[in-house]
Amino acid sequence: MISAQSEKTKRIPELDGLRGVAILLVLLFHYINNQLVNSPNAVAKILSKLTSLGWVGVDLFFVLSGYLIGTILICKKSSANYFSTFYFRRIVRIIPNYFLLIFIFLLLLNIPYFADSYFLTGNNVVPVWSYFAMTHNFYMAKLANLGNSAMSVTWSIGIEEQFYIIFPFIVYFLKDKWLVVVLILAIILAPVFRSMYTSWIPPYVLLNCRMDAISFGALIAYFNYHFDLSGWVSRHIKWLLLIMLLDILVCALLFYKFQDLGVIRNTLFGIFFSGCLILALTKKDTLYACFLRNKLLGFVGTISYSLYLFHYMILGLFHYFLNGKDIGIYNGKDILITIAAFITSILFSWAIYVKLETPMVSIGKRFQY
Repeated sequence: MISAQSEKTKRIPELDGLRGVAILLVLLFHYINNQLVNSPNAVAKILSKLTSLGWVGVDLFFVLSGYLIGTILICKKSSANYFSTFYFRRIVRIIPNYFLLIFIFLLLLNIPYFADSYFLTGNNVVPVWSYFAMTHNFYMAKLANLGNSAMSVTWSIGIEEQFYIIFPFIVYFLKDKWLVVVLILAIILAPVFRSMYTSWIPPYVLLNCRMDAISFGALIAYFNYHFDLSGWVSRHIKWLLLIMLLDILVCALLFYKFQDLGVIRNTLFGIFFSGCLILALTKKDTLYACFLRNKLLGFVGTISYSLYLFHYMILGLFHYFLNGKDIGIYNGKDILITIAAFITSILFSWAIYVKLETPMVSIGKRFQY
Protein backbone atom coordinates (compact mmCIF):
# COMPACT_ATOMS: atom_id res chain seq x y z
CA MET A 1 0.00 0.00 0.00
CA ILE A 2 2.87 2.39 0.79
CA SER A 3 4.39 1.97 -2.66
CA ALA A 4 0.96 2.34 -4.23
CA GLN A 5 0.42 5.60 -2.35
CA SER A 6 3.82 6.88 -3.44
CA GLU A 7 2.90 6.03 -7.02
CA LYS A 8 -0.36 7.97 -6.72
CA THR A 9 1.25 11.10 -5.25
CA LYS A 10 4.39 11.35 -7.40
CA ARG A 11 4.76 14.22 -9.86
CA ILE A 12 3.10 13.56 -13.23
CA PRO A 13 4.60 15.40 -16.27
CA GLU A 14 1.25 15.47 -18.07
CA LEU A 15 -0.26 17.47 -15.22
CA ASP A 16 2.51 20.05 -15.50
CA GLY A 17 1.46 20.33 -19.13
CA LEU A 18 -2.16 20.89 -18.11
CA ARG A 19 -1.00 23.60 -15.69
CA GLY A 20 0.87 25.14 -18.59
CA VAL A 21 -2.32 25.17 -20.67
CA ALA A 22 -4.25 26.72 -17.77
CA ILE A 23 -1.80 29.58 -17.16
CA LEU A 24 -1.43 30.29 -20.89
CA LEU A 25 -5.22 30.65 -21.15
CA VAL A 26 -5.13 33.17 -18.28
CA LEU A 27 -2.24 35.05 -19.91
CA LEU A 28 -4.12 35.24 -23.21
CA PHE A 29 -7.12 36.66 -21.38
CA HIS A 30 -5.15 39.34 -19.51
CA TYR A 31 -2.50 40.19 -22.08
CA ILE A 32 -4.70 40.16 -25.20
CA ASN A 33 -8.41 40.26 -24.39
CA ASN A 34 -8.23 42.77 -21.55
CA GLN A 35 -5.91 45.04 -23.51
CA LEU A 36 -7.81 44.95 -26.79
CA VAL A 37 -11.38 44.99 -25.49
CA ASN A 38 -11.71 48.75 -26.10
CA SER A 39 -9.74 48.89 -29.33
CA PRO A 40 -11.59 50.25 -32.40
CA ASN A 41 -9.40 48.14 -34.73
CA ALA A 42 -11.26 45.29 -36.48
CA VAL A 43 -8.39 42.80 -36.15
CA ALA A 44 -7.99 43.71 -32.47
CA LYS A 45 -11.68 43.07 -31.89
CA ILE A 46 -11.35 39.61 -33.44
CA LEU A 47 -8.32 38.78 -31.27
CA SER A 48 -10.15 40.06 -28.20
CA LYS A 49 -13.13 37.86 -29.02
CA LEU A 50 -10.95 34.79 -29.61
CA THR A 51 -9.28 35.18 -26.21
CA SER A 52 -12.39 36.24 -24.29
CA LEU A 53 -12.75 32.79 -22.70
CA GLY A 54 -9.19 32.69 -21.39
CA TRP A 55 -10.52 33.05 -17.86
CA VAL A 56 -11.61 29.40 -18.00
CA GLY A 57 -7.97 28.56 -17.32
CA VAL A 58 -8.82 29.09 -13.65
CA ASP A 59 -11.51 26.39 -13.89
CA LEU A 60 -8.81 24.03 -15.17
CA PHE A 61 -6.61 25.05 -12.22
CA PHE A 62 -9.49 24.26 -9.85
CA VAL A 63 -10.02 20.79 -11.36
CA LEU A 64 -6.29 20.10 -11.05
CA SER A 65 -6.23 21.42 -7.49
CA GLY A 66 -9.17 19.23 -6.50
CA TYR A 67 -7.42 16.20 -7.96
CA LEU A 68 -3.97 16.87 -6.50
CA ILE A 69 -5.15 17.86 -3.01
CA GLY A 70 -7.77 15.11 -3.03
CA THR A 71 -5.14 12.52 -3.94
CA ILE A 72 -2.82 13.62 -1.12
CA LEU A 73 -5.56 13.67 1.51
CA ILE A 74 -7.16 10.38 0.48
CA CYS A 75 -3.78 8.63 0.32
CA LYS A 76 -2.58 10.01 3.66
CA LYS A 77 -5.86 9.83 5.60
CA SER A 78 -4.52 7.23 8.03
CA SER A 79 -1.31 9.12 8.75
CA ALA A 80 -0.64 10.21 12.35
CA ASN A 81 0.63 13.54 10.99
CA TYR A 82 -2.24 14.00 8.54
CA PHE A 83 -3.29 17.51 9.54
CA SER A 84 0.02 19.00 10.68
CA THR A 85 1.99 17.85 7.64
CA PHE A 86 -0.68 18.87 5.14
CA TYR A 87 -1.17 22.35 6.56
CA PHE A 88 2.54 23.05 7.02
CA ARG A 89 3.33 21.97 3.46
CA ARG A 90 0.51 24.13 2.09
CA ILE A 91 1.69 27.15 4.09
CA VAL A 92 5.29 27.00 2.86
CA ARG A 93 4.07 26.29 -0.68
CA ILE A 94 1.53 29.12 -0.97
CA ILE A 95 2.32 31.90 1.51
CA PRO A 96 5.85 33.09 0.54
CA ASN A 97 5.05 33.88 -3.11
CA TYR A 98 1.67 35.31 -2.27
CA PHE A 99 2.91 37.54 0.56
CA LEU A 100 5.72 38.77 -1.68
CA LEU A 101 3.08 39.98 -4.13
CA ILE A 102 1.23 41.79 -1.32
CA PHE A 103 4.43 43.47 -0.08
CA ILE A 104 5.26 44.67 -3.61
CA PHE A 105 1.72 46.04 -3.86
CA LEU A 106 2.13 47.90 -0.54
CA LEU A 107 5.42 49.31 -1.79
CA LEU A 108 3.76 50.61 -4.95
CA LEU A 109 1.01 52.24 -2.88
CA ASN A 110 3.62 54.22 -0.94
CA ILE A 111 5.68 55.43 -3.90
CA PRO A 112 4.31 58.78 -5.22
CA TYR A 113 5.47 57.96 -8.77
CA PHE A 114 2.68 55.37 -9.09
CA ALA A 115 -0.08 57.53 -7.62
CA ASP A 116 -1.55 58.30 -11.06
CA SER A 117 -1.73 54.67 -12.14
CA TYR A 118 -5.27 53.49 -11.50
CA PHE A 119 -4.31 49.96 -12.56
CA LEU A 120 -1.43 49.66 -10.08
CA THR A 121 -2.59 51.71 -7.10
CA GLY A 122 -6.24 52.69 -7.63
CA ASN A 123 -9.58 51.22 -6.57
CA ASN A 124 -8.44 50.04 -3.13
CA VAL A 125 -11.91 49.23 -1.83
CA VAL A 126 -10.77 45.80 -0.60
CA PRO A 127 -9.04 46.12 2.81
CA VAL A 128 -5.34 45.34 2.60
CA TRP A 129 -5.47 43.19 5.75
CA SER A 130 -7.99 40.89 4.06
CA TYR A 131 -5.38 39.99 1.42
CA PHE A 132 -3.12 38.75 4.21
CA ALA A 133 -6.02 36.88 5.85
CA MET A 134 -7.03 35.47 2.44
CA THR A 135 -10.59 36.58 3.00
CA HIS A 136 -10.43 39.30 0.36
CA ASN A 137 -12.68 37.31 -1.98
CA PHE A 138 -15.50 37.78 0.59
CA TYR A 139 -15.04 41.55 0.37
CA MET A 140 -14.95 41.36 -3.43
CA ALA A 141 -18.27 39.51 -3.34
CA LYS A 142 -19.84 41.86 -0.78
CA LEU A 143 -18.77 44.97 -2.70
CA ALA A 144 -19.34 43.41 -6.14
CA ASN A 145 -15.91 44.79 -6.97
CA LEU A 146 -12.60 43.01 -7.65
CA GLY A 147 -10.70 45.92 -6.14
CA ASN A 148 -7.26 46.94 -7.32
CA SER A 149 -6.66 45.66 -10.86
CA ALA A 150 -3.10 44.42 -10.31
CA MET A 151 -4.28 42.40 -7.30
CA SER A 152 -7.55 41.23 -8.84
CA VAL A 153 -6.13 37.82 -9.78
CA THR A 154 -5.78 36.91 -6.10
CA TRP A 155 -9.48 36.10 -5.69
CA SER A 156 -8.66 32.50 -6.63
CA ILE A 157 -6.00 32.29 -3.91
CA GLY A 158 -8.74 33.01 -1.38
CA ILE A 159 -10.85 30.17 -2.80
CA GLU A 160 -7.91 27.77 -2.81
CA GLU A 161 -6.94 28.53 0.79
CA GLN A 162 -10.50 28.16 2.04
CA PHE A 163 -10.66 24.82 0.22
CA TYR A 164 -7.39 23.76 1.89
CA ILE A 165 -8.79 24.62 5.32
CA ILE A 166 -12.11 22.80 4.93
CA PHE A 167 -11.45 19.78 2.74
CA PRO A 168 -8.97 17.88 4.99
CA PHE A 169 -11.66 17.67 7.67
CA ILE A 170 -14.24 16.41 5.17
CA VAL A 171 -11.91 13.67 3.94
CA TYR A 172 -10.80 12.71 7.45
CA PHE A 173 -14.16 12.48 9.19
CA LEU A 174 -16.37 11.14 6.39
CA LYS A 175 -16.52 7.53 5.30
CA ASP A 176 -15.55 6.98 1.68
CA LYS A 177 -19.09 6.49 0.38
CA TRP A 178 -20.23 9.72 2.04
CA LEU A 179 -17.27 11.62 0.61
CA VAL A 180 -18.54 10.78 -2.86
CA VAL A 181 -22.05 11.93 -1.91
CA VAL A 182 -20.74 15.25 -0.55
CA LEU A 183 -18.68 15.90 -3.68
CA ILE A 184 -21.63 15.15 -5.95
CA LEU A 185 -23.84 17.45 -3.86
CA ALA A 186 -21.22 20.20 -4.14
CA ILE A 187 -21.30 19.87 -7.94
CA ILE A 188 -25.11 20.06 -7.97
CA LEU A 189 -25.36 22.97 -5.52
CA ALA A 190 -22.68 25.22 -7.03
CA PRO A 191 -24.93 26.42 -9.91
CA VAL A 192 -27.74 26.93 -7.39
CA PHE A 193 -25.53 29.23 -5.32
CA ARG A 194 -24.45 31.08 -8.47
CA SER A 195 -28.10 31.69 -9.38
CA MET A 196 -28.66 33.61 -6.13
CA TYR A 197 -26.68 36.68 -7.25
CA THR A 198 -27.46 39.42 -9.76
CA SER A 199 -23.87 40.66 -10.04
CA TRP A 200 -21.37 38.37 -11.82
CA ILE A 201 -18.65 38.96 -9.20
CA PRO A 202 -19.90 36.96 -6.16
CA PRO A 203 -20.49 33.78 -8.23
CA TYR A 204 -17.02 34.28 -9.68
CA VAL A 205 -15.04 34.68 -6.44
CA LEU A 206 -16.76 32.58 -3.74
CA LEU A 207 -15.82 28.99 -2.90
CA ASN A 208 -19.41 27.75 -2.65
CA CYS A 209 -20.03 29.06 -6.17
CA ARG A 210 -16.89 27.53 -7.67
CA MET A 211 -16.78 24.24 -5.77
CA ASP A 212 -18.06 22.19 -8.71
CA ALA A 213 -14.75 22.30 -10.61
CA ILE A 214 -12.78 21.49 -7.45
CA SER A 215 -15.18 18.64 -6.61
CA PHE A 216 -14.82 17.14 -10.08
CA GLY A 217 -11.07 16.94 -9.50
CA ALA A 218 -11.52 15.44 -6.03
CA LEU A 219 -13.93 12.81 -7.41
CA ILE A 220 -11.34 11.79 -10.00
CA ALA A 221 -8.79 11.51 -7.18
CA TYR A 222 -11.16 9.24 -5.26
CA PHE A 223 -11.84 6.91 -8.19
CA ASN A 224 -8.20 6.90 -9.28
CA TYR A 225 -7.18 5.81 -5.77
CA HIS A 226 -9.85 3.18 -5.14
CA PHE A 227 -10.32 1.73 -8.62
CA ASP A 228 -8.45 0.93 -11.82
CA LEU A 229 -9.09 4.21 -13.62
CA SER A 230 -6.82 3.33 -16.56
CA GLY A 231 -8.68 0.06 -17.09
CA TRP A 232 -12.04 1.80 -16.92
CA VAL A 233 -10.96 4.41 -19.48
CA SER A 234 -9.60 1.72 -21.81
CA ARG A 235 -12.97 -0.03 -21.73
CA HIS A 236 -15.09 3.12 -21.98
CA ILE A 237 -12.92 5.58 -23.92
CA LYS A 238 -15.66 6.13 -26.52
CA TRP A 239 -18.15 7.13 -23.81
CA LEU A 240 -15.67 9.52 -22.23
CA LEU A 241 -14.94 11.20 -25.56
CA LEU A 242 -18.66 11.31 -26.36
CA ILE A 243 -19.40 13.07 -23.06
CA MET A 244 -16.67 15.62 -23.77
CA LEU A 245 -18.00 16.19 -27.28
CA LEU A 246 -21.58 16.59 -26.07
CA ASP A 247 -20.34 19.01 -23.43
CA ILE A 248 -18.72 21.15 -26.13
CA LEU A 249 -21.88 21.02 -28.26
CA VAL A 250 -24.08 22.09 -25.33
CA CYS A 251 -21.71 25.01 -24.63
CA ALA A 252 -21.75 26.04 -28.30
CA LEU A 253 -25.56 25.77 -28.53
CA LEU A 254 -26.17 27.79 -25.37
CA PHE A 255 -23.70 30.45 -26.41
CA TYR A 256 -25.18 30.65 -29.90
CA LYS A 257 -28.72 31.00 -28.55
CA PHE A 258 -28.15 33.13 -25.44
CA GLN A 259 -24.61 34.57 -25.86
CA ASP A 260 -23.93 33.12 -22.41
CA LEU A 261 -23.87 29.76 -20.65
CA GLY A 262 -25.63 31.01 -17.54
CA VAL A 263 -25.12 29.54 -14.09
CA ILE A 264 -24.07 26.11 -15.44
CA ARG A 265 -21.08 27.42 -17.40
CA ASN A 266 -18.49 26.56 -14.75
CA THR A 267 -20.02 23.11 -14.36
CA LEU A 268 -19.83 22.53 -18.11
CA PHE A 269 -16.21 23.68 -18.21
CA GLY A 270 -15.51 21.47 -15.20
CA ILE A 271 -16.88 18.42 -17.03
CA PHE A 272 -14.70 19.07 -20.08
CA PHE A 273 -11.54 19.73 -18.07
CA SER A 274 -12.23 16.63 -15.98
CA GLY A 275 -12.18 14.65 -19.22
CA CYS A 276 -8.87 16.31 -20.12
CA LEU A 277 -7.48 15.34 -16.71
CA ILE A 278 -8.66 11.72 -16.94
CA LEU A 279 -7.06 11.35 -20.38
CA ALA A 280 -3.82 12.89 -19.09
CA LEU A 281 -3.75 10.38 -16.22
CA THR A 282 -4.56 7.28 -18.23
CA LYS A 283 -3.64 7.62 -21.91
CA LYS A 284 0.15 7.98 -21.72
CA ASP A 285 0.83 6.68 -25.23
CA THR A 286 -1.24 9.21 -27.17
CA LEU A 287 -0.38 12.39 -29.06
CA TYR A 288 -2.37 14.25 -26.43
CA ALA A 289 -0.11 12.99 -23.65
CA CYS A 290 2.96 13.67 -25.81
CA PHE A 291 1.77 17.25 -26.26
CA LEU A 292 1.32 17.67 -22.51
CA ARG A 293 4.82 16.29 -21.89
CA ASN A 294 6.33 19.00 -24.09
CA LYS A 295 9.23 20.46 -22.09
CA LEU A 296 8.34 24.09 -22.82
CA LEU A 297 4.73 23.58 -21.77
CA GLY A 298 5.90 21.67 -18.71
CA PHE A 299 8.28 24.49 -17.80
CA VAL A 300 5.47 27.05 -17.97
CA GLY A 301 3.31 24.73 -15.88
CA THR A 302 6.06 24.33 -13.29
CA ILE A 303 6.32 28.10 -12.74
CA SER A 304 2.57 28.63 -13.16
CA TYR A 305 1.89 29.64 -9.55
CA SER A 306 4.37 32.53 -9.58
CA LEU A 307 3.42 33.40 -13.14
CA TYR A 308 -0.25 33.59 -12.19
CA LEU A 309 0.45 35.87 -9.23
CA PHE A 310 2.85 38.34 -10.84
CA HIS A 311 2.06 38.51 -14.56
CA TYR A 312 -0.71 41.12 -14.33
CA MET A 313 1.22 43.46 -12.03
CA ILE A 314 4.29 43.20 -14.27
CA LEU A 315 2.14 44.10 -17.29
CA GLY A 316 0.90 47.21 -15.46
CA LEU A 317 4.42 48.19 -14.39
CA PHE A 318 5.81 47.93 -17.92
CA HIS A 319 3.04 50.02 -19.45
CA TYR A 320 3.37 52.70 -16.79
CA PHE A 321 7.17 52.82 -16.82
CA LEU A 322 7.58 52.77 -20.60
CA ASN A 323 4.43 54.50 -21.79
CA GLY A 324 3.20 56.53 -18.83
CA LYS A 325 -0.27 54.98 -18.93
CA ASP A 326 -2.23 51.97 -17.77
CA ILE A 327 -2.56 48.75 -19.75
CA GLY A 328 -4.01 48.65 -23.26
CA ILE A 329 -2.82 47.93 -26.80
CA TYR A 330 -3.45 50.74 -29.27
CA ASN A 331 -0.26 50.85 -31.36
CA GLY A 332 2.98 49.05 -32.16
CA LYS A 333 4.74 50.38 -29.07
CA ASP A 334 2.04 48.90 -26.85
CA ILE A 335 2.56 45.52 -28.54
CA LEU A 336 6.30 45.63 -27.88
CA ILE A 337 5.69 46.61 -24.26
CA THR A 338 3.30 43.69 -23.84
CA ILE A 339 5.84 41.26 -25.33
CA ALA A 340 8.54 42.63 -23.01
CA ALA A 341 6.20 42.25 -20.04
CA PHE A 342 5.44 38.66 -21.02
CA ILE A 343 9.13 37.72 -21.29
CA THR A 344 9.88 39.48 -17.99
CA SER A 345 6.98 37.68 -16.30
CA ILE A 346 8.40 34.33 -17.40
CA LEU A 347 11.93 35.19 -16.23
CA PHE A 348 10.78 36.72 -12.94
CA SER A 349 8.49 33.77 -12.18
CA TRP A 350 11.30 31.32 -12.95
CA ALA A 351 13.61 33.24 -10.57
CA ILE A 352 10.95 33.18 -7.84
CA TYR A 353 10.41 29.47 -8.43
CA VAL A 354 14.13 28.72 -8.11
CA LYS A 355 15.06 31.11 -5.29
CA LEU A 356 11.92 31.14 -3.15
CA GLU A 357 9.32 28.55 -4.06
CA THR A 358 11.61 25.50 -4.42
CA PRO A 359 13.56 26.09 -1.17
CA MET A 360 10.31 26.59 0.76
CA VAL A 361 8.80 23.42 -0.70
CA SER A 362 11.97 21.57 0.31
CA ILE A 363 11.47 22.77 3.88
CA GLY A 364 7.91 21.48 3.74
CA LYS A 365 9.09 18.04 2.65
CA ARG A 366 11.02 17.69 5.92
CA PHE A 367 7.61 17.16 7.51
CA GLN A 368 6.58 13.62 6.65
CA TYR A 369 3.18 11.99 6.75
